[in-house]
Amino acid sequence: MADKDYKALYVRAEENAKSPEESNYVAAARPTVEQSGSEIILHVKQPPKCISIGFSGIICEINEDTIVKHPKVIPNNDPYNQMYRDMIINERLVYERLGSHKGIISYLGVHDEVTGAIRLAYAKEGDLECYIQSHDKPSETIRATWIQLLVETFWYIYSQKVLHQDVKPNNILVENGTLKVVDFANATMHALDADMEEVCVKDPLSRVDILGLGCIIYSIAAWRVFYYDYFEHDCWPEPENLPATSGLLYDDIINKCWIDSYGTLKSLFAHAHNHRTKRLLLSFEFINVARKFLCYKAISRKTP
Repeated sequence: MADKDYKALYVRAEENAKSPEESNYVAAARPTVEQSGSEIILHVKQPPKCISIGFSGIICEINEDTIVKHPKVIPNNDPYNQMYRDMIINERLVYERLGSHKGIISYLGVHDEVTGAIRLAYAKEGDLECYIQSHDKPSETIRATWIQLLVETFWYIYSQKVLHQDVKPNNILVENGTLKVVDFANATMHALDADMEEVCVKDPLSRVDILGLGCIIYSIAAWRVFYYDYFEHDCWPEPENLPATSGLLYDDIINKCWIDSYGTLKSLFAHAHNHRTKRLLLSFEFINVARKFLCYKAISRKTP
């Protein structure tokens, strides 16, 4: 794509920033590098119709149904540029392994073999974090359905020997009233014959997906966004760092996710499945009681 087909962006970064991706992006005039006082300003090429900028890539609209994820490009920084390309390639390989699933955004193939850019379905309702902040709380039934879908989806991802490694509300998209997991750039793929329970026992970081999922379940149940970044704190959260959960949907599951009580996603899935079964039984019991009550009232009216 020619230079004239791009608009520019600049990254404003403090000199002591650890890496370019810690910077913020805003529109600028042309692709250059300059320094202003204590700031380094990087003017970065950005494809047209940009709708989002993530850690590894720039998301652009192709049409009303499709977006393309380009790897980020930092001027005169080949090591980071190679890292971004590798992350997008890794994401493509993960999507190809996972295939089609109702809880995962649809992967539509490679957009550019040279850069590694990929095409994905366009979820125009945005990410879950923004959706919660801009919409009224849905019914308990809808929220419970969303939570169950996410648990099932992450169990499926886990069963395909993949760990997402970046589970947070803004990596869940809303599409046509349902949820889709997205952004596998940081994901880890294990061999298809890997024993994931053994992996999770040996490597505590493999259970960070469970911590993130607990934050998402809380965000949906409370309809209030909460996220705890394990990699920023380098430890599991202390009770004082967590919001109250008493009385929320799936509150017991949320708490177990937060205190590293589940050894694997398999045990979380089993608990959530039992929870759902109990909810259904309670619903059926309520319906039966209501029917009996209505029948009794009808008979009472007919009796002289």
